[in-house]
Amino acid sequence: MSAAPHCPAHPDAPLTPGVSGARDQFFTITEERFAYRTCSECKGLVLDPRPGPEAIGRYYGGYYTERFLERLERRTQGGKRAFGSGRLRALGFLRGLDKIGFDTPVGKRLLDVGAGLGAFARYARDLGKMDVRGVDFSAHTAAFAKRLHDVDIDVNELRTQAYPEGSFDVVTAWHYLEHVYDPITELAEMRRVVKPGGVVMVETPTPSLAYRVFGPRWMYLMPPTHLYHYRPATLVSMFEQAGLQVVAVRRPWFPGEWAGSLLFSLGVRNFTEVLFGGGKSARERLIRLAFFGMIPVDIAWGLLVALIAGGSNLRIFARRPE
Repeated sequence: MSAAPHCPAHPDAPLTPGVSGARDQFFTITEERFAYRTCSECKGLVLDPRPGPEAIGRYYGGYYTERFLERLERRTQGGKRAFGSGRLRALGFLRGLDKIGFDTPVGKRLLDVGAGLGAFARYARDLGKMDVRGVDFSAHTAAFAKRLHDVDIDVNELRTQAYPEGSFDVVTAWHYLEHVYDPITELAEMRRVVKPGGVVMVETPTPSLAYRVFGPRWMYLMPPTHLYHYRPATLVSMFEQAGLQVVAVRRPWFPGEWAGSLLFSLGVRNFTEVLFGGGKSARERLIRLAFFGMIPVDIAWGLLVALIAGGSNLRIFARRPE
């Protein structure tokens, strides 16, 4: 485990007790238990203790199983849309660009950091007519994104790519910043590679009412690969420290959080594979029936909570100063 975790925005602030006993229930790579502590300054969450950079890779080993990827590829080749949030993210992103007064996205260069399987980049290209590229540490998912979506993804961390300054009109990072050890440095590199006047957009989970209700069983907690969970004001200050001017802060809502958190509380493990891997055991079928059966109530309740208190996702649009 690495030493002395701290809040990235307030490195000298003491950490106070938060939640303990959290498990990796999304992918079930490990049976270990984890704890998050709270920054006394901003109330953000910090994984403590946490795996160091030399050890963290093993916890990503089962993010996408072969069964999951094969089913995704079969669906897409069969003419069905690739399931997941890529299309919804692209639609929300394009609307967000319009709301902040960004010029037409057509033909603009977009870099998606932490591009994963490439679905968002694909739909930003198909719906927004953008020139897209991704970067991700996984050669396996990069090859899959090229094969399935015809999206080029550079392999390794952002800073190792040495893109020329001002290479892109827009840089996006979906559920990426919570995974990195030095998020302010990452934001500064995003600022460097975007053109003056260009846009950097980041979305990341943020502790919400669902976190207060479910604690260590909150679906978005996702230890140990989520090192931080930022509060809105904290993330805004991090953007500013990186030299970016924040122009919009959103709290979008996405269905499934409450239903998933309830199933986590009931002990469901290997959540992604059970829901989307296509398994036919009685247990897997029952869990899928329970999850999708709860979705109508989840949507109604989650939307009401989001309208009153904000959703559990934090989306920030910022510009590099001219």
